[in-house]
Amino acid sequence: MAAIIEKQHISKRRRSSSRPAKKSAGFHSGFMSQFSQKPGRAAHKKSSGFSFPLPSLKTLAVIAGTVVIALAAFNWENFNFEVREIYSFQPIENPEIAQARIVQYTTTGNPTVWNQQAEEQPAQESAAASTENENFHGSLVEFEWQQYRVKRGDSVSAIAQRHGVSVGAIIASNDIRNARRLQEGTVLRIPNIDGIPYQIQRGDNLSRIAASFNVPLEVVLDVNDIKSDNIRAGETLFIPGARMNDIDLRLSLGELFIFPLQTRRHITSYFGMRKDPISGVLQFHDGVDFRANVGTTVIAAMEGTVSVVSENWLYGKYIIISHPNGYKTLYGHLNSYNVRQGDRVARGRKIGESGNTGYSTGPHLHFGIYDKNNRLLNPLDLIN
Repeated sequence: MAAIIEKQHISKRRRSSSRPAKKSAGFHSGFMSQFSQKPGRAAHKKSSGFSFPLPSLKTLAVIAGTVVIALAAFNWENFNFEVREIYSFQPIENPEIAQARIVQYTTTGNPTVWNQQAEEQPAQESAAASTENENFHGSLVEFEWQQYRVKRGDSVSAIAQRHGVSVGAIIASNDIRNARRLQEGTVLRIPNIDGIPYQIQRGDNLSRIAASFNVPLEVVLDVNDIKSDNIRAGETLFIPGARMNDIDLRLSLGELFIFPLQTRRHITSYFGMRKDPISGVLQFHDGVDFRANVGTTVIAAMEGTVSVVSENWLYGKYIIISHPNGYKTLYGHLNSYNVRQGDRVARGRKIGESGNTGYSTGPHLHFGIYDKNNRLLNPLDLIN
């Protein structure tokens, strides 16, 4: 394994042990030099006894200030001068505690709320994280696939919770296209640790794969029991801790698209083979028709970019929106547009109004979905 890691050019950051020297200001900083004691002028009188020149008021004030500072230096604790804890400079070994103190004061205005339990929390969390890390690495050595037969009433989320893995781990490991249609009796393979499988592509290498999922290369090697850097396109690796692509996950759960009408209407024609409503000929219907009065608000079923705003004999006035991962949605038989080609639209934004344009027998909305290969998909499998 060490040879593989070295060959993949894995580098680790070195933690610097040098710390900046602490600077302190004291009496050597020129503080006392601000005081000058210049003798004032005094009239000299003849005297037969002992005499001395009388200092000026300025000089007396300087002397008094110096005496006070000297007394404070020797008996500082007797001064009734209180420094609030939040502003005092106390050495704290753990920088997280110092940061937490500041947050505590900022949110409550009372530094005394902080207690010993709060100071112990970072240490407890660190110990828990260390234990979890040890358990994780321990489970890597024993990684294996488990089998589970779907029972009546089962759902992907319930199965995932029962086995202690994410929903994405179940979906990706079994290539589930529609998690809402899980059939009873289906045998699923479930990893005993959370993560997803990855199919090696042409040009991949282990270091690049690990980096793309933000998983240490050593972990990928351990889990898959890899002793050589010779990997082949088409082979499958299991990436522990990795998450399923958000778009694909939402697609499988039926949460990728929303209903394209602001007000839901009755379905007048489903996806698939049907008799043409005008000619009566059996033909394939490439979308779903929703009954909608002229002027009903039509919204974007998913965020994306408007790629087509046009009109033809079949769909009448129509809009096509391009979405992430190559999906496209089509909205046909519109009465009017509210967007232009190139506009970026959010999910749920108004893009037009329904109508009766094109090859149509009455007011309705034709809604179609295409994947990245321009293959038609059944919208009812994908609409939330």
